[in-house]
Amino acid sequence: MKKAVISCCLFLLALALFTNHKQTPTDSNQTINAVLGDISLIEKYGVIPEYLSEKERIQTHLTYVEKILRKRETAHLPEELKRRRASLLDQLHAYIGAGLFPKNYDHPGERRPCFIDKDGNICAVGFLIEQTAGRQLAEKINAAHQYDRIFDMKTPELLAWVESSGLTLEECAMIQPAYGAPPSYNYNYISNGYGLPSAVLGGANLSLNAVNLIQIAQGSDNKIVPVLGLAAGAGSVILGAANFEKDYYSGMGRYPETNEAKKALSMLNIGLGTSTIILSVWNLLADKTVPVSEKKVSWNVYSFPTETQEMGVGFSLKKQF
Repeated sequence: MKKAVISCCLFLLALALFTNHKQTPTDSNQTINAVLGDISLIEKYGVIPEYLSEKERIQTHLTYVEKILRKRETAHLPEELKRRRASLLDQLHAYIGAGLFPKNYDHPGERRPCFIDKDGNICAVGFLIEQTAGRQLAEKINAAHQYDRIFDMKTPELLAWVESSGLTLEECAMIQPAYGAPPSYNYNYISNGYGLPSAVLGGANLSLNAVNLIQIAQGSDNKIVPVLGLAAGAGSVILGAANFEKDYYSGMGRYPETNEAKKALSMLNIGLGTSTIILSVWNLLADKTVPVSEKKVSWNVYSFPTETQEMGVGFSLKKQF
């Protein structure tokens, strides 16, 4: 019996932790960068966040790449290329802080580089070219390779710029982000990976709460239910806390946006789990040696048939004077 209880507890806890485990996408068309993939996001957050504004996603990647490039050995470069490289990285840092990034208007459902979008916003590599070689060259590259990756760009002037920049073609490709389509958020969306465990744990918590109340009222010494209640309650609290929705900015407006449905479900999970833990601890620690008939305060949960022949649930509280 003990083994069965332990197994059940472990199952409930594993179910709660299930939604925290996210796999790194293997489709390179969905990653932030063709060379590095989404390693910048994993480095910062530990996982690839389910909800993250496009602006923050790009800034996270570019900040990560800037850090890598500044640490790379440059002893083999001539002094002039060292200075140009350092200057370009300083300009990249300023570009990251400004946060004015292009959007991928023409390839919905796929992350693609975009040199200059229809609003005139320019990508990171394009910005560096613009600042050092002029907007005209950036526009020429954009006309031929707006949505191409650096490795696929054949414009001679671009390759010449790379040669004189102090950066390698691979490093420019590392900088180049891939952009998603302009966001169209469903702020009430709850994924199956969160909704299903919530439903299972929620039903388990409600059932265990009811049985805990009955056992407390009847003075039952059975420990299985409160132990399961502790596991289910802890599972719900962990699940709710791990998936609690944070306010974020999509870049489309001044005010923070929130998935209110997900936040409400998280609060419900935390509250329901907490109540189950409290009742389970009470059930475990309550003094049940005093007969129910001798208690000055007693209560009970009971069922009764309604006028429509359905089953109702009642609660009674008695105090002896």
